[in-house]
Amino acid sequence: MTAEGVGSVIVLDAAGGPVGIVTDRDLRRRVLAGGRSPDDPAASVMSSPVVSLSPEASVYEALLEMTRRNIHHLALVEAGRLVGVVSSHDLVLLQAAAPLELARAIPAAASRADLAALMPRFADVTRRLAQTGVSAYQIGRLVSELNDQVIRRVVVFAEDDLRQAGAGDPPLPFCWLVLGSEGRREQTLHTDQDNALVYEDPSRRLRAPAEHYFQGLAERVVAGLVALGYPPCPGGSMASNPRWCQPVSTWREYFASWVREPEPKNLLYSSIYFDLRAVTGEAALAAALRDEIRVQVAAWRSFPRHLAKLAVSHAPPLGLFSRFLLQRCDGRRGINVKLNAMLLLVNAMRAYAVDLGLDETNTLERLEAATRAGGCFSRAEADDVRSAYETIFNFRLRHQLGRLAAGQPPDNLLDPYALARGEQQRLKEAFRAIRRLQGRVQVRYFTEAL
Repeated sequence: MTAEGVGSVIVLDAAGGPVGIVTDRDLRRRVLAGGRSPDDPAASVMSSPVVSLSPEASVYEALLEMTRRNIHHLALVEAGRLVGVVSSHDLVLLQAAAPLELARAIPAAASRADLAALMPRFADVTRRLAQTGVSAYQIGRLVSELNDQVIRRVVVFAEDDLRQAGAGDPPLPFCWLVLGSEGRREQTLHTDQDNALVYEDPSRRLRAPAEHYFQGLAERVVAGLVALGYPPCPGGSMASNPRWCQPVSTWREYFASWVREPEPKNLLYSSIYFDLRAVTGEAALAAALRDEIRVQVAAWRSFPRHLAKLAVSHAPPLGLFSRFLLQRCDGRRGINVKLNAMLLLVNAMRAYAVDLGLDETNTLERLEAATRAGGCFSRAEADDVRSAYETIFNFRLRHQLGRLAAGQPPDNLLDPYALARGEQQRLKEAFRAIRRLQGRVQVRYFTEAL
């Protein structure tokens, strides 16, 4: 490392494939501080397995992977052989490492006050990424990874509080779930909390203690997130609501009843909770709930049609002669691009995902999986939907950043006539693409018969 001026070395097998990585930090922590002999084999101090990417992957993918895993090096592997290494220092040189710096600081926060001091940096990170040309969709993925780290830290603080209060450790394995846009990793700057808690089914003896402990944990976590600037869900879709802090058997009953009885209230619940994603705890509990969705949908095959109906409930706001249809809110006129555009795309791809039994929660990942596995879209049709999604997401994030820069709270009410003429045409074409998608949804699911 000294001779080459690098911070890591990759340990290879006989075929040239990476089996581990030794970093300068490993040498400090595991050799010097650990009292090891310098004659010990590298395998005894290396980290394994090595996180790797294809050399064809984008810088954004490297940034996302480092942020998600809180690591500093990625091996580049092609045909099973090591061809290079990307480090966080490389990204610093590209001025793309702000999320990595924040990702390191969040787990290191020793108190809630330390964590709160980091929160103003989120908007700055978002702004800097946008200025460097990262797409809004990619920014949403990165922001979601950072939010996940905040949630994990707040859960640790809440568990510590309960120990200090004499409640001890969690009595059963549990999983903290995020839902809605958090579950889809599609967050922007204006996102309410949507979360839930699932825990292993307790014995009769543990039923009351488990309920008491996990309710206390959920209340502390939600309150902690509110204090950090994450608004509570107006509809109460949070783990602090006892209804959404339940053992896995109760969650199975919820899912079964929603699929069996697709009335409007249950469809609303499905649209939120079927986008679940595990953030911390026992991920197998979240996987069990996904399996339950598949089992129930296989038994009630008409259910995806009801989800599809949500995607065609109204048209995007484009009227005669392709004029924007504006609404008035708080003395302003514009288009709610979340409710009247983005949500239509999200609802459509959720219907496909549930119908096909896909694990993906992100809308574009669902689109790709439905194209690849289900053959639901041609490549041109998928590109049409992707372009619409990214266009709307970009305008939405840019609008929110502009509001923030002007000292105003971010929202989703975009004035399309404040856009340049070419941008207005792009937005109109995105709305037309949504109409085309709605047409495919209507044909596939025969929604007019519901």
